[in-house]
Amino acid sequence: MLNLLEGFHPGTLEVITGPMKSGKTRAVVFRLDKLQYNVHVPYIVFKPRIDDRFEPGKIVSRAGDKWDSVLIDAEYPHQMYDTLSTAQKEVKFIAIDEAQFFDFSLTDVVRELIKQDKNVLVSGLDTDFRGEPFGPMAKLLCMADNVSKLIAMCSYTNCGADARWTQRLIDGEPAPYDSPLILVGDQEYEPRCTKHHYVPR
Repeated sequence: MLNLLEGFHPGTLEVITGPMKSGKTRAVVFRLDKLQYNVHVPYIVFKPRIDDRFEPGKIVSRAGDKWDSVLIDAEYPHQMYDTLSTAQKEVKFIAIDEAQFFDFSLTDVVRELIKQDKNVLVSGLDTDFRGEPFGPMAKLLCMADNVSKLIAMCSYTNCGADARWTQRLIDGEPAPYDSPLILVGDQEYEPRCTKHHYVPR
């Protein structure tokens, strides 16, 4: 049963996903904005330390929305427990942004938090530039009680169709399949529709 407190659903996992530039982080910030005035729902935001595109220690949307976050080493998502154990209040709502960068053990952490009756909100890319499941996101999507799959607008010349894929570019050309999986950046990526998403093999 969902709690009557708006925006708080104890013991559930919610996932916001979609390609680059589809508004995932902004959706997280919108949700947090609802909670910040509710003293009954202490919350915390985590993000991987590897994501250094914008301001350190903040999640930032392209619309300019910002929110304080705790940086966690991507290889060690269990570090979240340390932060939660030293929090001044019992944290009830936990948001995790850019979850695709975390180690696969993030799923174990999330499962344990849900067992503790936390409301966990995860945001991240569902697929990498190759069009394949990205990190722990596939399993998190399977575990989720609710999924919001956002779409972007295809950036290919004169297209503008619904974009569900993330295209990586190198010198303006599609990156080949054997390029490194993790390449943190912003200008190197753009959303593409199925017709214009291309990965040279």
